[in-house]
Amino acid sequence: MKIIVAIPYAPWPVTKGTGRLIMNLLDGLAVNHDVVLVAVALSGGDVERLREIERPRIAVRAMLAPHRRGAFHRVYYKARNVATAVLGGVPAPVSYAAPEEFLRLIARTAEEEKADLILASYWHLYRLSEYVENSKLVLVTHDLDYAVNPGRLRALGGIARFIAANRLRALERIERMAYERYDTILTVTPSDAETLARHPVAAGKAVYPLPLALDLAAFNPGAFERERNTILFMGSFYADFNRDAFRYFTADVFPLVLARNPAARLVIVGEGVAESLRAGAGPGVSFTGGVEDIRPYLGRCSLMVLPLRFCGGVRIRMMEAAAMGTPVVSTPAGVAGMGLEAGRDYAETRSPDEMAEAILRLLADHGEARRLGANARRWAEEHISMESYPARLEALFAAIMTPRQGQRAGE
Repeated sequence: MKIIVAIPYAPWPVTKGTGRLIMNLLDGLAVNHDVVLVAVALSGGDVERLREIERPRIAVRAMLAPHRRGAFHRVYYKARNVATAVLGGVPAPVSYAAPEEFLRLIARTAEEEKADLILASYWHLYRLSEYVENSKLVLVTHDLDYAVNPGRLRALGGIARFIAANRLRALERIERMAYERYDTILTVTPSDAETLARHPVAAGKAVYPLPLALDLAAFNPGAFERERNTILFMGSFYADFNRDAFRYFTADVFPLVLARNPAARLVIVGEGVAESLRAGAGPGVSFTGGVEDIRPYLGRCSLMVLPLRFCGGVRIRMMEAAAMGTPVVSTPAGVAGMGLEAGRDYAETRSPDEMAEAILRLLADHGEARRLGANARRWAEEHISMESYPARLEALFAAIMTPRQGQRAGE
């Protein structure tokens, strides 16, 4: 088949987990199909860098975001998108992510390439069906935001919660419209597929989990020597769930760890750490910023923490930690829907005291830490290997291209 993967941002160079997901998807698809990535970039340099991923069976059609073409365009599109939000009820983030020019580029590419299938990443592309005529459209929803939003609101208070509630209601309206307009929807975990399939908005839709994969050959658990008393917390801190997890961990968990193990240190890896977060972090915390290669940090740390209190989709960092055989201490939310077994593949905790206790135990008991890491690596080999990825994708496409009447998730 000829398959188009459309996404409203540039997934290369990889700076966040969803970028890694898309890059691995392209590699998996290209084993058996011709693939065209259609994307929006925020700079001319990013448009050019996307050419680096072109090779036989993978092509790129990229455009510079209209609002990034100059000072006039920034002002024009800001005013236009604000007006669209006020008069048309379409939130500005949706308008920025899916400008009409991008939708037309996807449709034009589909016609020129005679594409059989378009995988439209993110529900921001809810209007794409208005532009595409001859290719099968499938929505890839990385997060069920309507299910995550209650957690977002619980993390806020006062006027901030009121403002956020209004903004999220507007976004949820667009999200529901996307689910209504696409007949086939992919989620990134089986549990999300089951959740969405039960929602009235998905009645009569075909809902499937999208298989995931990492190149496990690129992750060698024995390539680095683990450092004592080193706790890794990584993620993009532009995301509200990571900021909330940072505050929770540095305020409620890490002080308990330091009280009993003063040598412990917390290493924060990721972009977007605001100065207010840095200022409130406390002692024993260091900031690395964004890195192009996370493997040395995963390989050298004593353990990784996932102190998430709300989130959606899949945690790519958990996949990467499992691939590197890194022991992980997580809340239930941090690994939800991934099929990992608590106590075998990771240490699950539900309170600050439990999380601190699990961290202290793994910092002291290297054998237990190695056991969790080895089990996580075995999970990765069984469930997210690139070697089995093409076959798993083919099974999905067989179902997508010949859906049964009224098919639902897991059928």
